[in-house]
Amino acid sequence: MRKLAILLLLTLFSCKNEDSESDITPQNISILVTPNQTDPNYSTTEESHYVVRNNKWHVNKLFLFIGGSYSVPKNYNLVCEHAASIGLDVISLSYPNDVATASLGTSSDALIFDYYRDEICFGNPVSSVVSVDVLNSIETRAIKLLIYLKNTYPEQNWGQYLTNSNALQWSSIILSGHSQGSGHACYLGKKRSVDRVIMFSGPNDYSTYYSTPANWLRQSGLTSLTRYFSLLHTADEIVPYNYQVANLRGLGLLAPNQSPILADNLTTPYQNANSLSLSIVALSNHNSTIGASKILPDIWTYMMTGN
Repeated sequence: MRKLAILLLLTLFSCKNEDSESDITPQNISILVTPNQTDPNYSTTEESHYVVRNNKWHVNKLFLFIGGSYSVPKNYNLVCEHAASIGLDVISLSYPNDVATASLGTSSDALIFDYYRDEICFGNPVSSVVSVDVLNSIETRAIKLLIYLKNTYPEQNWGQYLTNSNALQWSSIILSGHSQGSGHACYLGKKRSVDRVIMFSGPNDYSTYYSTPANWLRQSGLTSLTRYFSLLHTADEIVPYNYQVANLRGLGLLAPNQSPILADNLTTPYQNANSLSLSIVALSNHNSTIGASKILPDIWTYMMTGN
């Protein structure tokens, strides 16, 4: 699983048709920030956070992106640059991501996915498959980075995404992620009331042992399901499409027997659907949802801004 995931990361942004191209707005400014810059207790060898900001246009919302297993934050430059081009402040976060989600599906522990998500997102010591303390959790890493950006670039107003007590201002945050990261975004949206949740190629928390979506997916959450959006590929080679669809049904984003709307030949607003799918040709179908196909920018804009 790990070797396959790493191989797919090498093709992450080659996932395009021959006539596709990226459209990166020139007023976007990107920087890399190491976790160690935000707190000396982080290792100096960790991958950098990837931060993008539009110098001309701001809608005062944070697009917090969480990458997939073994990924590097800057791998997701296309979707991050696009988010910035429509006025979102963007962070692609560096976090512990070396345990792939789908590999947990054979476990007899009915709560294995719940504990896995909780420990990575919040640092609670509940999982037997990962070891992530509070400092290294997604929540704390995002807070540390925002405090650093607030202090280093005071004119850029990164502090608007923090409360007076330096907690995350969740209502101003769009949570998004790819693969493993899509599940973290979804889980965080269950536990916190956020602006919206955008999931690419996931969530992938399907128990093959019990033939059912993870327990946490089937529980109620704080963010309205009308604010959840997903994009899958019908021939995903990492996690079977039918498992992903079952997860969206378990989440409540799809009705029983309902499937995502095929978006290949549609235009915005994509039948006002919250769940979309692709069947485009790509070097990696799993990574095609955040790749360079020419049809993606309109889909991304819809998912980031559509009602």
